[in-house]
This record gives sequence, structure tokens and C-alpha cells, in this order.
Amino acid sequence: MPAFEAEAIVLRHYPLSESGRIVVFFTREHGKLRAAADGIKKTKSHLAGALEPFNHVRVGLWFREGKDLGQIRGAELISAFPGKAIDLRRIYACSYFAELTSEIVQENQSNHALFRLLSASMKAAAEASPTAALIRYFEIWALRLNGFFPDFTRCSSCGKGVINEGFFAWVESGEARCTDCAGGVGIHVSAKSASALEKMMKLPPEKFMILPFEHDVASELEKFAQRLLGFNLERQLKSWPLLREALQN
Repeated sequence: MPAFEAEAIVLRHYPLSESGRIVVFFTREHGKLRAAADGIKKTKSHLAGALEPFNHVRVGLWFREGKDLGQIRGAELISAFPGKAIDLRRIYACSYFAELTSEIVQENQSNHALFRLLSASMKAAAEASPTAALIRYFEIWALRLNGFFPDFTRCSSCGKGVINEGFFAWVESGEARCTDCAGGVGIHVSAKSASALEKMMKLPPEKFMILPFEHDVASELEKFAQRLLGFNLERQLKSWPLLREALQN
């Protein structure tokens, strides 16, 4: 892959040497990429400021043929997330979005829809304090855009539509069952929670996040989303406990 420029969001960085870092980007054009920034820690340069986690940047990259680790040739800041009004809830939300994206996205494979989701969700978190509704929105859509969210609109046993009355999710088999067919087995998603899922499919994140979430709906959808994530990722994300605690305060 020759030298090129890409629109990217910085997911994380970690030390390469005493003065260098490896930066993990989610690029609009090429998916997840890793590149080295040599000497970046020697001075508080423009490059160092642009490459802070969660920043939206235009980055110049160069990859030697056959190598997975590129070199950073420059970076221009587009937007700094989570913005100037920094609080722990915003920081933890952006960290969670970045970690989930890093886990779910494929390296060197573009995913324009997921890039738009990440950018819009971080912008929403920067402009207003993140809510449980925004977190559920990002989780469900991230799963859906990567083919990990089954069709839960109809009972897999009898074919009955379940959006209006709710359903029991059989996560491991990717099935929804109506109350009659489920026999009480599975994760219960009530009619109100199913309605929230339906609205989620039609609204952008900044509009969905301000919808009122009753306590039982928030609890059901959290359990539902976390079970889906645990099944597909096979682990709990490190940033989740911190975000969950911040949302409860």
C-alpha cells in the first residue's frame, strides 16, 4: 500500500519506544490500520495533539509492501472528541465506542456505515451528556452493521410478528420467540423495549439519545445488548464497567 491520506478516528495508541507510539486508526477508506509515530513523545508537537484518542483527523500514512504497520507522515485535526466540555461520562462513552469499534471492525476492510455511526455517536456524546439510550443505540447498530444482529421481528417458531407484544431473545441461536412459544426461556424484551428498538432503526443517534427511557426498558435493553455483545465478542469490554458506573451516577 503506497503513501496516501485517509479520514480517520483515533481509537487508541500505545508506546513503541521511549519517544514513539503506535496509533490505531479506524479509517473511512481502509478500515482499521496501525501506524507508528516516531519521536512523537519528544515534544508537544502539532502531530502529538492531533493524534490523541478519539480525535477525528485527516492523516497521511505510508505502508511498506507486505507490512501491516505503517508510518505516520502527518495529521490534521478535523474534530476533537469528546469536546471541550469534558466530564467522565463523555470520556468513558467515547472510550467504550472506540473499544467496541476496535473489537468489531475488520483490519484493512472499509466499513463506511460503521465509520459514520462512530463519528455521529462521538459527536452526540460531545454535544450533550451521553445517556443510556445513546449507548444502546451504538451497541445495537454496531452489531447490526457487522451482521451480528439477527432478525427479531418474528417468532422463529410460529412466524408471528412480535414487535407489538415483545419477545424472548434466544441469543445463541439468533432467534426470537413469542410468549407462547418461548416457555419463559430467553432474554425478555417487553413490548415497550421492542418499540424502542424499532425507533432505534429509524432515528439518528442525537435524536434517539434524548428519548425518555423508563427504568425497566433501560434495564431490559442493557441486558439484551450486553448478552449479544458477550456472545459475539466472547469477552466483556474493559471500558464497560467504568461507563456503566458513570451512567448510574
